[in-house]
Amino acid sequence: MSAARGGHSARLGPRPTSATSLWLSRALLLLCVCLSLVVCACSAGSNLRAYRDPSGAFAFAYPNGMVAVNLGPGKGPVVLLRDLVYETENVSLMIAPFDKGETIADLGSPAEVGQLVAEKIIAPEGSGRSAKLLAAEAFERQEHPYYLLEYQTDMGSQLRHEVVTVTVRHHRLYTLTASTQESRWPQVQAAFRNVGRSLNVS
Repeated sequence: MSAARGGHSARLGPRPTSATSLWLSRALLLLCVCLSLVVCACSAGSNLRAYRDPSGAFAFAYPNGMVAVNLGPGKGPVVLLRDLVYETENVSLMIAPFDKGETIADLGSPAEVGQLVAEKIIAPEGSGRSAKLLAAEAFERQEHPYYLLEYQTDMGSQLRHEVVTVTVRHHRLYTLTASTQESRWPQVQAAFRNVGRSLNVS
């Protein structure tokens, strides 16, 4: 009887190990699924949406949670999007005639153009604002140059942080700006830099 029990015990011996392995495998699979769902939920919260010009002239990305503001023709930016919660946080696109070359590189290096944008667009003389250029770099899309610029802007009543992308196509200067309060910059910097790199002018 004892031998039979011993033999029976020997046959049953591996089963708890097998059952434990199966349980661990299922637990790990469940953990992976849960982690994937958490990651997906986090990414969905930080996703960018696409804005495409109806005529196909340009496209860019903007953060979820922003909505278009209708300014009417000829009033300010061609496109203005504003955050529903942080109302001073916005993304805008300006288009202006340009006769100083075929590309943005004809105007100078990223740092040189960055200073010009600060002086002529962000903080022109008499505006009561001052803009400090923090970073300037070039990137290409379809072999066409774009400049990505970053500023800290003192508005007098508040300090802001801005990411500005400039490019020239068909004798037009395109200026895409993502702007927020300096206090909000740590939360939005990755998204805003992605917005800056997303501009695509046909």
